[in-house]
Amino acid sequence: MAPLTTSYFSSAGEVAVFDWPANTVVGRRPLTDVWSGLPAEFSAGVDAAVDLGAGMLYVFRGPAYVRIPTATDQVDEGYPLPIAGMWPGVVFDAVDAAMNWGDGKVYFFRGAQYARYDIAADRQDPGYPKDVSVGWRGVDPAWVAGGIHGAVNTGTGRAYLFQGAEYVALDWHAKAQLPGYPLPVADHWPGVMGPVEAAWSHAAPAPVGGPATAGAADFYHRYHAFAEPGEAHLGVPVLVTLGQAALESDWGRSAPGNNFFGIKARATDPEESRQLLRTREVLRRPDATFPEVISVTPLPDGSFEYVVRDWFRRYASPEESFTHHARFLRDNSRYAAAFDHSDDPYAFARAVAAAGYATDPRYADILTGRMRELEASR
Repeated sequence: MAPLTTSYFSSAGEVAVFDWPANTVVGRRPLTDVWSGLPAEFSAGVDAAVDLGAGMLYVFRGPAYVRIPTATDQVDEGYPLPIAGMWPGVVFDAVDAAMNWGDGKVYFFRGAQYARYDIAADRQDPGYPKDVSVGWRGVDPAWVAGGIHGAVNTGTGRAYLFQGAEYVALDWHAKAQLPGYPLPVADHWPGVMGPVEAAWSHAAPAPVGGPATAGAADFYHRYHAFAEPGEAHLGVPVLVTLGQAALESDWGRSAPGNNFFGIKARATDPEESRQLLRTREVLRRPDATFPEVISVTPLPDGSFEYVVRDWFRRYASPEESFTHHARFLRDNSRYAAAFDHSDDPYAFARAVAAAGYATDPRYADILTGRMRELEASR
């Protein structure tokens, strides 16, 4: 199996077909046109769907499910069947979302909990269900309290959980949420409209190459040439530049306006060079000002998590973004100490983090993790 080329999003009885290479929705169809023989109660919308990797798609609505061969897109005879008793060990009365993890396991979500199902053994693994926020580190319990409405594993080391109009990105290997989420679906999944009621895809494989994901290898080969001048002329290590770009842009998946580094802009900058984007900040004060403050949440350590809209730079091309990033670090006195370590990318990265490049206190660890993935992918 290869990484995904297509995913599907359902809302109000309609399916949007998302093309990954094109990074946009390429078509919409009613559910009844996607699958023939669909029971009437499924036609208005479905809760979840999952491909177990054997040419069969299982589609859930309420307490029932149907089986659909992917070769025919025709509901098999004898369906729908009740979930209860047909999925050994699963105690959920309904399934809100489902995802094939690519390693022989499927995850079923219901409310704020999830269960892991072993495909080969055909039963739920012992010790489940568990809380989503426990199984996937960094997922906010308050966010997941409303349930998961869709889940997609891309097979590249990234997976996504959807809740209505928002989503979070997960690191496949760490089973942890990436920083900066949740984000609005409408801003980052072009053409996906309305709250997501269900999301699915055909089965994707486990990422290849051990800790180096397929996404890391592709990202390195696609962008390393843009990072080389910054090292040669300004002393910013290539590995740091690529690591920051991969982290801030989710491996190139989210770089609005070709901003690969999350570099901020000022409201007084020329209109064509700035854009207003949603972001997350962690600050020590509760009264910081931004163009738009969406929410402020106190954290246990006394700091405050902000969800805001703020000004970010816009670039004409990825190359311009990489060039500006290197110059930004070189010319900004707060990062001067990092250049004492131009021959040690990891020390350079820790110095940049210590100087306050990002407000997330985990930034140094997360950044060096991306750098190791990239280094292993070369």
